[in-house]
Amino acid sequence: MDITTTQPDTIPEKKKKGKKMKQKRYAVLSDSDKNLLLSLHQFIYMDTDFIHQYIMTEYPTKKTLTQRLLRLKDVGYLVSFTVPIDGMSRPANIYTLTDFGLQNVEQLQGVVKWNPRWSQRVPPWYQHQLMLNRIVMKYSKQAEQIGLEVKEWIPEARATWQYTNDKTDVIKPDGILVFGGKGSNDNIGLFMELERSVAKRQNTIKKVIRYNDFLNRDKKILKDYDMHVGFEAPISDWRVLFIGGNEPNTRKTINDILSIHNMDIKAPILVASKADVERHAFDPIYHHILSDDPMIKKEL
Repeated sequence: MDITTTQPDTIPEKKKKGKKMKQKRYAVLSDSDKNLLLSLHQFIYMDTDFIHQYIMTEYPTKKTLTQRLLRLKDVGYLVSFTVPIDGMSRPANIYTLTDFGLQNVEQLQGVVKWNPRWSQRVPPWYQHQLMLNRIVMKYSKQAEQIGLEVKEWIPEARATWQYTNDKTDVIKPDGILVFGGKGSNDNIGLFMELERSVAKRQNTIKKVIRYNDFLNRDKKILKDYDMHVGFEAPISDWRVLFIGGNEPNTRKTINDILSIHNMDIKAPILVASKADVERHAFDPIYHHILSDDPMIKKEL
């Protein structure tokens, strides 16, 4: 196992004469630890159950995993917050990177995009992020079962881009999922919009209009976007997916998009429910809004 010894760049304070110097705390980072730091850079916040199920799966119990997380927190890589989480009966810990943890991510992958406030306090959208994280991993696990591969997940911080000089011409998806056949260069880029709560019709329409404008411009725009994001895998086709947090939200999103008149919408707009995506992500669960009958569900 490849291991790296790193330690916080703080120098212990000198003690008065006759007292022992306080020893530096340090940790030996395993491959699993490094993968955790990289995953936190992608997902921002992760709870213990998610880490145990998808990231550090080699730990036999949540207790042993929690001990390791507390150790990484104690030496300065992680910070945790105790918050309410949907589906849990009591508040639980969520983890994110400290500045020192972020420095280690930069050493590992070279580039970081991070808002320091994420490490200082939990924003109102943390529940949305936790839900989105699980959806991404559902896609990844189900893709493996049918010979496909989720090649990359681009979080909002990297996916956001102003594509013209007009400050209103900004795409800001919740993230981009890139998937395709193993070893194939024919991959699909899926702009994802998770509507956890009831989205206002006006907001949904604005998003659709913006994606339609972006995806129907000169191909140079997509090449420039590739340079902005730095995709690891080439993307040959694009989709825009709105995920409804429940069935009423899903139906409302479909109706809101269908209400757009006097505009030539050519972008491939899809809508699906969160429950369907989590169970059958690659089955016929998607409403293709531009099809002759958008209420008929089809595959991606």
